[in-house]
Amino acid sequence: MKIDPAISAFALLTLMTAGCGGGGDDRADTPKRFDAISADEKLTLIGTEPFWNMTIEGDQLTYSTPDNAAGIMIPVSRFSGNNGLGLNGTLDGEALQIAVTPAVCSDGMSDREYPYTATINLGDAMLNGCGYTGNVMSETGDGNE
Repeated sequence: MKIDPAISAFALLTLMTAGCGGGGDDRADTPKRFDAISADEKLTLIGTEPFWNMTIEGDQLTYSTPDNAAGIMIPVSRFSGNNGLGLNGTLDGEALQIAVTPAVCSDGMSDREYPYTATINLGDAMLNGCGYTGNVMSETGDGNE
């Protein structure tokens, strides 16, 4: 028996939405997309051991280290999840994936606390760090960014 693809797609869509509420249902437990870091904000990520810095402005990321203070600029794409911001790109031929989530973060070198944690996968390497935007650090009184 051959099944029409349009009917199969409709059946799958019906099953996927079967548990959803009717139109206009705005329940408090419905996850919202993360929107605390807007696309026009400058986002800075920092890490120690090894020292590194990433600055994201729009769809451009600059990655710098003590050996390359000028940094490497690459394009990135961004997406918002339920509890954070994701960024993807390619750096020196390696896949770059960044997850930024709201949580108090310490750089381990100072008493300064940052509003975001950052987990970076660069090829096979994993880097952990902290992040901030000028808006958030200004609101907390912790920076002049």
